[in-house]
Amino acid sequence: MKAVLRRWSPRLAGCLLALSLLLPAPAMAEAAGQWTINMKDTDIRDFIGAVSSITGDTLVVDPRVSGQVSVMASEPMSLPEVRRLFLSVMTVNGFAVIEDDQQTRIVPNDEAHGWAGNRGTGNDAIETRVLPVQHGVASELLPMLRPLLPGNAHLAAVPTSNSLIISDRRGNIARIQALLRQLDAPQLHEHSAYDAVHASAESLQRMLSATLGASAANGGTRVLADPRLNRLLVFGPVQARERLIALARSLDADAPQSSTTQVMRLRHGDAKQIAQTVDAIAGSINADPQQGESKASSLVRADESINAVVIHARPDMLRVLRDVVNQLDIPRSQVLVEAAIVEISGDIEDALGVQWAMDGGSGSAGVGGINYNDTGLSIGTLIGTLASGAMPASLPSGALLGIGNSNFAALVTALSSSSKSNLLSTPTLLTLDHQPAEILVGQNVPFQTGSYTTSADGTSNPFTTIQRQDVGVTLKVTPHINDGGSLRLEIEQEISSLVPSPSGIQVADVITNKRSIKSTILAMDGQVIVLGGLIQDDSSDQHSKVPLLGDIPGLGRLFSSTSKNRVKRNLMVFLRPTVITDMSEAGAISEHKYMDLRQQAPPPRRGQTPLPAHSQQLFPDLRPTPLN
Repeated sequence: MKAVLRRWSPRLAGCLLALSLLLPAPAMAEAAGQWTINMKDTDIRDFIGAVSSITGDTLVVDPRVSGQVSVMASEPMSLPEVRRLFLSVMTVNGFAVIEDDQQTRIVPNDEAHGWAGNRGTGNDAIETRVLPVQHGVASELLPMLRPLLPGNAHLAAVPTSNSLIISDRRGNIARIQALLRQLDAPQLHEHSAYDAVHASAESLQRMLSATLGASAANGGTRVLADPRLNRLLVFGPVQARERLIALARSLDADAPQSSTTQVMRLRHGDAKQIAQTVDAIAGSINADPQQGESKASSLVRADESINAVVIHARPDMLRVLRDVVNQLDIPRSQVLVEAAIVEISGDIEDALGVQWAMDGGSGSAGVGGINYNDTGLSIGTLIGTLASGAMPASLPSGALLGIGNSNFAALVTALSSSSKSNLLSTPTLLTLDHQPAEILVGQNVPFQTGSYTTSADGTSNPFTTIQRQDVGVTLKVTPHINDGGSLRLEIEQEISSLVPSPSGIQVADVITNKRSIKSTILAMDGQVIVLGGLIQDDSSDQHSKVPLLGDIPGLGRLFSSTSKNRVKRNLMVFLRPTVITDMSEAGAISEHKYMDLRQQAPPPRRGQTPLPAHSQQLFPDLRPTPLN
């Protein structure tokens, strides 16, 4: 409030005193610029009005200000003391007095922070202040200071400026600022460093931290270890730092000059690979001329039967090699690679032909005919049919129409065929990061590679040599997980199949179709990408006719044959890699795949065992049940 003393005239003071005596509460009395206020269970708004009459200040009261107050004053108070009493009564009842240049607001404490300023001199005035932190970290000091504030106060850390912002009554802010100066003392945040020579910094840090304990008398002393430099960092007061550094120096004594052997069982890595890496590191350290001849040779071997690494070295070298093994023996992520091979093919064939055959009759040597290879019947078959009067043993596909007698015959053939096929293969592979994996679904077919003939006692013994090769769908993948969620995949995809020998062509061995992709790609986790594709469209037209007769308009069709064939193939290969970071995720994916398979399975017949409801039920639990 304004610290302005007003002198009241005796007549005005008497009027106010008479008016106050008529009110039940508050009871006030004035004598020579002194006021005595005594009230009990008086409405707070009446109290505010009375104080406003005494001080002459303009008070704006929030509608939420309500309640009753009790004030007992045994001695007269001056005008400044009345103002201080008024601020204390408002604070006790949960209201704040906010002063402006022309008026004073009375609002609840919860609303006071929005109006807080730096005007006014009383300790009960609401104020917002920024408290800079010079040596410590503001976010670390925040949990220590927050419990010391009332519930309606505001305290927060500003990391960008390393400061605290507080909104509370001026007296509380001064108290918090004094505590902050004690906590933010420079000696509490200074540090001393000690380079360990013989022992490891981690072991020294554990021992020194154990001496500190959890007592608050340590004054914020902390000990940290830097494994990279094998260094200790001690934070705290000077005396505590000196004591801990002296203790670390006494503990960092040289170990006896003897070798130590340790067997390290691995949890995730391969013992053979890790042993080769550690042995190479140990050899490079032993070969370092700066180490001198005091460094004894080390021995690193792998025991693959128990997946363990055996290290034999001096204690200081053993500590280094053990740390290398621990850093290499980490869980590796897995990659699930799903491939989809889609091939759509279709054949369209149209054929139309007319053939003639004529026999000159009994005793005649005249024989003639028209023969087309694409009709399926030869001229010899036609003439034999005329001579015997019987149907040929094999007929071509399509519509057949035969006209004639024993000496003359005509055969009309027509064919229109269409075929479509859709092949979908979805091989799936699960492998470790940087480990190659392969899946093959197909046949192992023998291929002839040579033939030999030997002769003994005039008898030939022929034999052939064969070599078996895989024919089917093959997928080879080597995944490499990069930082950021991307994967580099080395992929070999092959699709091969057996095909029948072409008509009219003699082959000495089997024929296979082969389509393969070999590539290295970059993909994100769960991204579907296309590896490659083949779109093939083959068409062939064949037209045969009798010279001159086949060129006659209209009638020429009786002396000609046409055949059209069209083959279309569309092959696409898609891939989707998925990174699996833990075993629970791998189990969930396996269960999902099993449920898809179970839904596609046909209903079991009578006597057949249906698939279990869950994949875990495929394998019986052989572990004994614990007894109660």
